[in-house]
Amino acid sequence: MFPLWEIALAPILEAASPRRVLEIGALRGDTTRLLLEALGGESELHVIDPEPKFDTDEVERERPGRIVFYRDLSLKVLPVLPPMDAALIDGDHNWYTVYNELACLRRTSRAAGLPLPVCVLHDVAWPYARRDLYYAPETIPVEFRQEHARAGIVPHARRLVPNGGLNAHLDNAVNEGGPRNGVLTALEDFVAEHDQPIRKVVLPVHFGLAVVAEESRLVATPALGEALDRLESPGTLRALVEFVNELWLRDQVALQAASARSQANEG
Repeated sequence: MFPLWEIALAPILEAASPRRVLEIGALRGDTTRLLLEALGGESELHVIDPEPKFDTDEVERERPGRIVFYRDLSLKVLPVLPPMDAALIDGDHNWYTVYNELACLRRTSRAAGLPLPVCVLHDVAWPYARRDLYYAPETIPVEFRQEHARAGIVPHARRLVPNGGLNAHLDNAVNEGGPRNGVLTALEDFVAEHDQPIRKVVLPVHFGLAVVAEESRLVATPALGEALDRLESPGTLRALVEFVNELWLRDQVALQAASARSQANEG
């Protein structure tokens, strides 16, 4: 999620001026550190990740009282958290987890008489828009668990491939599409049954980023609506094209460097 910080995340957070922010899925802490730098001194950051890949104790020492870590599954932690103003969701990329993360956030907000937090979701485009990923399949109830296998994914192929492909080391749903399958499907199902008008903006780059906000929050915070307008503007489209081109160029440089090393080794 953090590569889209300047284009999307920072403008949304600046406009929303959240006091209490949730991050689900911290991985190496890149977005966590950016959040701590961007949020005001009175803000709280709550981070959920059962297995973070960085020293959380060090971050807590650097920012005493500013951040709280929860080393557990999101669906166990969310029911005991206070209502959030903003939530970044980039944890377990499957329908059951994402749908219920959103539902938990809604229940907590409603109980406090508040609107749904501004939610930013990663992986709403290929490969996990319409295909579940399970980091720990046993944590997903069997009735919500797609048939899955440790095999790779390739574009335009509904089924997993026996050799190669993306994320072949992870438990991916065997088939793409269908009910209750994938992150975007979870978001769409949640929005379809939501009890208030909601706005959704999707940026279909870097595995896809979606921003959703209730209309009532947009009315109360006009700057947030303006930030969402800018995300859909030609200026942001140009920035996204430049971003994707830069990623492609980096990949080309890396591939050619790897090829040169291979040829040198063979020589």
